[in-house]
Amino acid sequence: MGKPKGADIAREGCKYLGTKYREMDCQAFVEKALGDVGLYRNLSGSNAWYREMSWTGTPEECRRRFGKIPVGAFLFILKDDGGEPRKYQSDGIGNASHIGIYSAMTGWEMCQIGGAGVDCDHGDGAIHSSSSRGMVCTSTFAGKAINGGWNRIGLWDRISYGDDVDKALRGKETPENGIQGGDAGMTATVYAPSGSTVNLRAKPTTAAALVERVPVGTHVTIISESGDWAYIQVGDEDHGLCGYMMSEYLRQDELPPGETQQETVMVDRAWLEKVHQTIGEYLGSKG
Repeated sequence: MGKPKGADIAREGCKYLGTKYREMDCQAFVEKALGDVGLYRNLSGSNAWYREMSWTGTPEECRRRFGKIPVGAFLFILKDDGGEPRKYQSDGIGNASHIGIYSAMTGWEMCQIGGAGVDCDHGDGAIHSSSSRGMVCTSTFAGKAINGGWNRIGLWDRISYGDDVDKALRGKETPENGIQGGDAGMTATVYAPSGSTVNLRAKPTTAAALVERVPVGTHVTIISESGDWAYIQVGDEDHGLCGYMMSEYLRQDELPPGETQQETVMVDRAWLEKVHQTIGEYLGSKG
């Protein structure tokens, strides 16, 4: 079964138009839309979701990197106001104060999916649960909409945004991470001196969200590496996960996964000649 499509997530989100904010805040709205397409992930707020992303950047950076804002992309308002929870204040990312979904539809189109009686079609391109409007509603996506605008895009590699975007997403890190270069394309084996798994994280920091616990011995692909962290892919290109793992837990493979290296045994030549002589004498005595 393939990954859920971003367009399907956007359509599912439209079905909740008009739902009261007290019943479904911005995070609960996004998680409900994801759950409807089989992606169940409950985090502790929009800041946690921002740090969960596989790629984040400004709308301009997203268009340059992927050629467009993909339908189903996560929308964030990122502020530098110190309002993020204390556990995130040391990572330097900032306060992701709001989250929504990019639909690429007009307000009228979104409201048609929402059903009869839904009257919140003033927006264009986005959908979110608004505390000021008191409900799930449409929103204008123009780089400067609510509260200064949706100023960050988030893409998650558990969602399919189309072949071109998916391929580009697998090979590029967020500009805010700055990890580049390294032994791209090399395979490695997950290693640990103790324990059975190693953490794969959404960002190159131990404070980042956990993507997966990868079993020791798993073969992975190193996409890029810098400092103490490597950006890796676990599994194949279509269904694999990408994330960050500390480089000390990776051992680069000298051979492709599945092939084994033949062990070379060093033998003392004098001892070997003596063995041959003994065997020869024994066979000779048997006539």
